[in-house]
Amino acid sequence: MGVCVLFHFPLLLLLAIQAFAEIRYSIPEEVKHGTIVGNVAKDLGLDVSSLVDRRFRVVSESKEAFFEVNQHNGALHVNKRIDRDESCRGSGACLVELKVIVENPLEIHYVVVEITDVNDHSPTFVEKEQTFEIAENTLPGMRFQLHAAHDPDAGMNSIRAYTLTANEHFEIDIRQSDEDKVPFLVLKKSLDREQKDKHWLLVTAVDGGKPPRSGSLNLSIIVFDTNDNRPIFSQEMYQITISENVQIGTSIFKMNATDPDEGTNGDIDYSLAKTLKKNVYSVFEIDKSSGVIRVKGIIDYEDNDIYKLDIEASDKAIPSLTGVCQVIIKIRDINDNPPTIEVTSLSDKVPEDSKPGTVISLISVKDEDSGVNGKIISTIINDVPFELKPSYKENIYSVVTKEYLDREKVSHYEITIQATDCGEPPLSTFKTLSIQISDVNDNSPHFEKNPIEFYLTENNVAGNSIFSVSAIDKDLNDNAAISYHIVREGRHNDIMSFLNINSENGEISALKSFDFETLKSFQFQVVATDGGSPPLSSNVTVNVFILDQNDNAPVILYPVSSNGSAEEIPRNMKAGDLVTKVRAYDADIGYNGWLLFSLQQVTDHSLFTLDRYTGQIRTLRSFTETDEAEHGLLILVKDNGNVSLSATATVTVKLVEPKEAFAASDVKRAAAKVDEEDDNVTFYLIVTLGSVSLLFVISIIVLIAMQCSKSTEYTSKYLQDANYDGTLCHSIQYRSGDKRYMLVGPRMSIGSTIVPGSHANTLVLPDRRHTSSGELDRIILLGGNVQFHDFHAMGVCLLFHFALLLLLAIQAFAEIRYSIPEEVKHGTIVGNVAKDLGLDVSSLVDRRFRVVSESKEAFFEVNQHNGALHVNKRIDRDESCRGSGACLVELKVIVENPLEIHYVVVEITDVNDHSPTFIEKQQTFEIAEHTLPGMRFQLHAAHDPDAGMNSIRAYTLTANEHFEIDLRQIDEDKVPFLVLKKSLDREQKDKHWLLVTAVDGGKPPRSGSLNVSIIVLDSNDNRPIFSEEIYQVTLAENVQIGTSIFKMNATDPDEGTNGEIDYSLAKTLNKNVYSVFELDKSSGIIKVKGIIDYEDNDIYKLDIEASDKAIPPLTGECRVIIKIRDINDNPPTIEVTSLSNKVPEDSKPGTVISLISVKDEDSGVNGKIISTIINDVPFELKPSYKENIYSVVTKEYLDREKVSHYEITIQATDCGEPPLSMFKTLSIQISDVNDNSPHFEKNPIEFYLIENNVAGNSIFSVSATDKDLNDNAAISYHIVREGLHNDIMSFLNINSENGQISALKSFDFETLKSFQFQVVATDGGSPPLSSNVTVNVFILDQNDNAPVILYPVSSNGSAEGVEEIPRNMKAGDLVTKVRAYDADIGYNGWLLFSLQQVTDHSLFTLDRYTGQIRTLRSFTETDEAEHGLLILVKDNGNVSLSATATVTVKLVEPKEAFATSDVKRAAAKVDEEDDNVTFYLIVTLGSVSLLFVISIIVLIAMQCSKSTEYTSKYLQDANYDGTLCHSIQYRSGDKRYMLVGPRMSIGSTIVPGSHANTLVLPDRRHTSSGESYHVSTSC
Repeated sequence: MGVCVLFHFPLLLLLAIQAFAEIRYSIPEEVKHGTIVGNVAKDLGLDVSSLVDRRFRVVSESKEAFFEVNQHNGALHVNKRIDRDESCRGSGACLVELKVIVENPLEIHYVVVEITDVNDHSPTFVEKEQTFEIAENTLPGMRFQLHAAHDPDAGMNSIRAYTLTANEHFEIDIRQSDEDKVPFLVLKKSLDREQKDKHWLLVTAVDGGKPPRSGSLNLSIIVFDTNDNRPIFSQEMYQITISENVQIGTSIFKMNATDPDEGTNGDIDYSLAKTLKKNVYSVFEIDKSSGVIRVKGIIDYEDNDIYKLDIEASDKAIPSLTGVCQVIIKIRDINDNPPTIEVTSLSDKVPEDSKPGTVISLISVKDEDSGVNGKIISTIINDVPFELKPSYKENIYSVVTKEYLDREKVSHYEITIQATDCGEPPLSTFKTLSIQISDVNDNSPHFEKNPIEFYLTENNVAGNSIFSVSAIDKDLNDNAAISYHIVREGRHNDIMSFLNINSENGEISALKSFDFETLKSFQFQVVATDGGSPPLSSNVTVNVFILDQNDNAPVILYPVSSNGSAEEIPRNMKAGDLVTKVRAYDADIGYNGWLLFSLQQVTDHSLFTLDRYTGQIRTLRSFTETDEAEHGLLILVKDNGNVSLSATATVTVKLVEPKEAFAASDVKRAAAKVDEEDDNVTFYLIVTLGSVSLLFVISIIVLIAMQCSKSTEYTSKYLQDANYDGTLCHSIQYRSGDKRYMLVGPRMSIGSTIVPGSHANTLVLPDRRHTSSGELDRIILLGGNVQFHDFHAMGVCLLFHFALLLLLAIQAFAEIRYSIPEEVKHGTIVGNVAKDLGLDVSSLVDRRFRVVSESKEAFFEVNQHNGALHVNKRIDRDESCRGSGACLVELKVIVENPLEIHYVVVEITDVNDHSPTFIEKQQTFEIAEHTLPGMRFQLHAAHDPDAGMNSIRAYTLTANEHFEIDLRQIDEDKVPFLVLKKSLDREQKDKHWLLVTAVDGGKPPRSGSLNVSIIVLDSNDNRPIFSEEIYQVTLAENVQIGTSIFKMNATDPDEGTNGEIDYSLAKTLNKNVYSVFELDKSSGIIKVKGIIDYEDNDIYKLDIEASDKAIPPLTGECRVIIKIRDINDNPPTIEVTSLSNKVPEDSKPGTVISLISVKDEDSGVNGKIISTIINDVPFELKPSYKENIYSVVTKEYLDREKVSHYEITIQATDCGEPPLSMFKTLSIQISDVNDNSPHFEKNPIEFYLIENNVAGNSIFSVSATDKDLNDNAAISYHIVREGLHNDIMSFLNINSENGQISALKSFDFETLKSFQFQVVATDGGSPPLSSNVTVNVFILDQNDNAPVILYPVSSNGSAEGVEEIPRNMKAGDLVTKVRAYDADIGYNGWLLFSLQQVTDHSLFTLDRYTGQIRTLRSFTETDEAEHGLLILVKDNGNVSLSATATVTVKLVEPKEAFATSDVKRAAAKVDEEDDNVTFYLIVTLGSVSLLFVISIIVLIAMQCSKSTEYTSKYLQDANYDGTLCHSIQYRSGDKRYMLVGPRMSIGSTIVPGSHANTLVLPDRRHTSSGESYHVSTSC
């Protein structure tokens, strides 16, 4: 601290000389604009006349410029409206500090203006209205905090009192909180909601001004209701009637209860009582909110004809009050039960040799309806060889055969039994009995075809299967199990020894490989025998034909030698003459033995030809002297098998020379003849090529036509999938008569027989096209219910049953009754049924004596040895027969041969074996402590399965002083209620445990218990309480946001929501408190929300409220005083009062450029400030008379060209611990003075200019720089037009602004090589400065001259020359030389020569650089006599220019004649050219022929493959009517496909997955894996 004191002491001594007194003024707020405060200039003793020159002005410490000075009279006046309450909050003095500044010399004077308060504001409330919700049972003395009013005025003008409108229930109380008065509303008399549910009051706040001002707050008091009324129904009992089978969801009744309470106390929820029977909850439901009763399940009169519903209406209060009523729902019966058919006994398999009258099933029919609706007529409605025979007892029938059966005609019967009641309308039920006819071996195996023909390819693999035979047997199982064997007798025993047959599947294998050349065919017999007893058999004759295979290679007959043969022929043979013939044969027949010859290798292809079919070798042309004397020919002979075999032969042709020599004329004639013959051969080759091409095109057209025709004629087949997994399924549909059948199954045997109409893989479809109406009706009867419109009169039913009873009266038997108690042991004897019925005990086993129960449980069984009826399993009467009525079990006792049915009834009597039980072991009630005595609470009812006296008789309750039990009889049940007889007190006891006991009437009695828990609910009669009324906390400023500073803790002795506390800040605090602190609603922790600054506020007073969660809540209050501890946290601030940001560079030292003031909001030593300039700049700080006021002045001369900008960094550091610093940077720009002339970077300047520049365009530019700025640096240019080059200067021009120099003419390098001139640059300063520069210009050459031909000499614009040279010149001899020149220099003038065109490139060459033309070789007699040469001469410029010259070279021939040898060579050349043409024709002909042969082979292969890959047979039916449909199913991977339809079209397309007859089939032959055909058929 001593450093700061030592620093400030001399500073104060220095400033004492300039000290001036501080001036104070006073003015009330809200004065008008322009009001004079005082004459500052006069009070400061300033010369008024110099105020303008000295820049007399005022600067305010605040942001608002409330005051201004007049520079003409020195008066200080109000500049804008002043509101003291906005500028200075609180009751202290409101001061505005001003700085009055004058310059030359610089002076700062301080003026303080005090703003006095006037009563210009009325008290205001933050909100115009405040609402309180107060329960009607709230005790007097309860306080409710009101919103506090706010008045910006201070002192006596602030708020002084609050008043309240006159009323009998409330009064107002004021609590002083520091400078504020907080109003509270106090309840002085209890409220009564029934008298008045709302109160309106007016609170008025009055200030102390004269006259006083006031503000008002509207209060709304809403009186909360207490739950003191239970919901009430308009009736205690409602009765309604509904029909059975009413639709689920139907609303049948709407309950309506009322509750005079309000809010949740008056909101009603409806529910079914929990004491109803379980089946009621599955049949009915009630809407919780609307009270509408709806049908939830099926209502059946036969199950229950009346329902009694106890309905509860509960309000939503906690705890709730409940009202109860009863709804009786009577069910109206309708005829809604069709008869039921029960099959008592069924023989589902009947031998086909059974006699008529054989019993196959016993059935009973029943109708749950009664009276006429329960009378039933039963018949078999379909045409089957079975009939119904009635029993002695009503509605009991036996199904018997009425004629002989034949399984081979019909193997399966569906017997449809119809039972129709006599109700109105009548209802029917159908029952189908599925009867399978078992097989008897009465059919022998049968072969579809006899004899059978098989075709076997020779060279089969020995031991492999070669073919198979198959027979079918109409019988089933063992009777249809067929075994095969070969009859090894007769003439072919030698062949039979090599054959073997699989006895199970008929697969025949050969133990040897057959050879077509040895054996063409053979015959044998196969016998098929079934597995019946006795077995039956049949045989079939098998004819086997051996097919030839290409297994023999061609054999060469001639030439004989293995090394070939040599043929000698004269050299003078003509074209087409026979040379020799290759002979061969093949042991195979047909295509396999058809041989073709081809020439594989030949020395000269132009000499010989080979006939493809005969093997003849002929000459293609005449021989010449240049042909070789010996020629080798390699001939390939191959057959036409699918896999062809071949052999080769070698023929050597030797030419024999004639003796006489050829004359020259003969040579020419021979050459002419050869030409003629070659022309003939060429003609024939062209004709042959055209023919073969035509055949090839025709074959392609036929192939396409056959492919297209397959879509309409294609036969159905089973298609294989590439991913076939062996699970192929077949589905075959066909029609027979008026029925349509579909057979489906995996790996279906074509011989399998399935009875139409079965429930297995068979479907019977009515044919709607040609079925008579009677037949169609009979089919429709199979589908569903039939209504008999002929039985409208009920008398018909009565007559039918009367006759039936007369018929059965003969067989009537008495019904036997037994009685047995429940829970007896297994095996207990009930009675001897055989003895009681008078049956012979010894015949019981043979007559299949047995018992059938009407119920699902087989409680009883009979002993076939003694006829006794005994208990088969444990009997629980309470599970089997619910209720108190008699429990009867009906039994059917059946004996056969003859068939008899006797009825036995066993009554199960009850024993007291069950104790009463409650559904739940515990029940809990929540009862408020203020609940009135007499309130009833329904208990869970106990359940006892026992009946009569063994059922529940009474309920008891453990002794207590608060509750008793009461019973209410509901039908047969007793419902217990818990009744409150004395009020509860939670403070004495908050829980009660009771035990309810249910006792039955058995001897000894049994009992069951229910634990009852009574939870006493609390009423909200205690407010939260803090441990202290005032808490004090000390907190350092700048504490981190989110810091927890204190935890509030209030307690509430109430429970539940009444005791749960929410904390909050009171709404009457200053607004800044809410932005600085926050209070956690649940935990009560006070946290820092905003920045805490000691300089803003050093103390905070928080009013805390703790409210419980009851409705309405109760509230407790306390105050927390938070004192802020100051720390040195404010760095100094630097304020620039005046700043000249531009300083001329010629300013003198001591010039003032800125006034600054520093300030620190801290006080004491922390507020003492040391200010310095910390960077090296030509400026310094000079202090003013008043502390912390400084001026910034220059301390030396400035130079803008060295430094044009200064950043003056001022540091202000306080004397706190630790010290804090602030930095302020002043940006000073040095303004320019014209003290620098323009400067050229280089002098002289050299420029290079390419000739032929465009006249008038810029050719180059000059540029000078000036270190000055703006106009001082604005440079203009001009050319000095003096000296030796005035002629050149006249063609130059310069842009005065940018120095761009343009030429008014085009320069030519060939004329002018260089020139020189001067340019002057002048700036725009005052006075202007200038400098000059010398410019040297050098002209550069451009390729603008084309080469000129000197020789040959040009004429008519072209250079042409003729050179005659002797024909006998040698290679390398000089012919001539082309001469040229170019006016350009360097590369542009360097010439190159090239030969562009020449008659014969092999004759001449041109030197690239000299232009010399020389010969490449010696001339021959065949060379042309004249040759033209075109020579191109071009230079080496970037874009080269050129010229051309033409040289014609003529050969001078010698006088001697041509020799005979020259003629021969000419003829040989002609022959060579002709041979080339013939060779190309032969190659073309061979290619076309090969394509033709390939197309024929493909066509044959496709035709052959159709028979094996695409044909299949349709399954024939005996009654087939021409509408055969096919359906093929197969699986591939995870997909399953089905193909259905006649005359399948492969080209048809249907989208996969359709519900029609569709199949997606991938094509295995030539379709990629990702492609598939879509095949669809329809019937």
